[in-house]
Amino acid sequence: MKAAVWHGHRDVRIEEVNRPAASTGHVVVSVRYAGICGTDRHEYVGPNFIPVEKPHRLTGKTAPLIMGHEFSGVIDEVGEGVVGWKSGDRVTANGTLSCGQCEACRSGRYNVCSKLGFLGVSLNGAFAEYVEVEAARLFSIPDTVSLREAVLAEPLACGIHATKILGGVQGQDVIVTGPGIIGLGVFFAAKQDKARNIWVMGLGKERQSLVESGGGVYFDLNDGDPVRAVADWSEGRLADVAYECVGSQTALDGCVSMLKPGGKLMVMGVFEKPPLLRMNDFQEGERRLFTSQAHTDEIAEALKRIASGQIPAQRLITREITLDSLVRDGFEELLLHGDRHIKMIIDIGG
Repeated sequence: MKAAVWHGHRDVRIEEVNRPAASTGHVVVSVRYAGICGTDRHEYVGPNFIPVEKPHRLTGKTAPLIMGHEFSGVIDEVGEGVVGWKSGDRVTANGTLSCGQCEACRSGRYNVCSKLGFLGVSLNGAFAEYVEVEAARLFSIPDTVSLREAVLAEPLACGIHATKILGGVQGQDVIVTGPGIIGLGVFFAAKQDKARNIWVMGLGKERQSLVESGGGVYFDLNDGDPVRAVADWSEGRLADVAYECVGSQTALDGCVSMLKPGGKLMVMGVFEKPPLLRMNDFQEGERRLFTSQAHTDEIAEALKRIASGQIPAQRLITREITLDSLVRDGFEELLLHGDRHIKMIIDIGG
């Protein structure tokens, strides 16, 4: 089968590799669409997480590895012991890999497993014609959701999960920095949780119509001081909640400055170098810091919201490429023009 294999820094090769077989408790999915995640882009110019010399703590694998963990497709083969799934079922999946034995796993929080791994980073993933997946991680795609739309369920689930961690945002004033797929997923999650006001901050006006049509306020950071703008909009109250979805020092500092005393900061961005956190601002104002790691079962909720029209999935897909053109039209395009894209997807067999 054809697959995108990570060998090293800016070295992803489209190769012919062996098709996986379904082991006990697993299925093999014929991949139709795959999504390029921010993590995949980091790995392309990294490495950050793909093990190169030391084998992964859970899987024992090292590079080269097939990339990709966001995907949709059709079950092609069912392994021994799998119940409730059959060939031909339309599915997506949670790409989390966990041990099932540590305290976090036993409590249902397998997304923070002590040996946490991911498809496409710690084990062969979905930038391929076929991928092997644990049956327990599968989600059925509703009939009214296309395979093309369903590829968005995984990143959208991150916003739903983060909002749950905060205890909800109903009736609160919310800031979202970074209008990529994670930030927009947060925006829709907060809106559906009945936040009072939601301000989305980003560079440029490409996301303005999408945010405003969804009932939010968009602020182009080129237009002035966001802290002053939020203070004006909120009549001096500032924000109850701020989501950092960029992974930059500037965005982190801005979020802290826009939070009222007692406010909550949710950090979701992936930082390429350790950030500095203004702890005095947290201590003096009793502000609270939260973090979020992927999701657990929220993909099911994301699929329901796509099916109901609460999330305009098609508008979030800004480019569609092929597996053969992944490096040139995918990774290199994102490095040059990342701000133009919300979600780039790969048509593998659609």
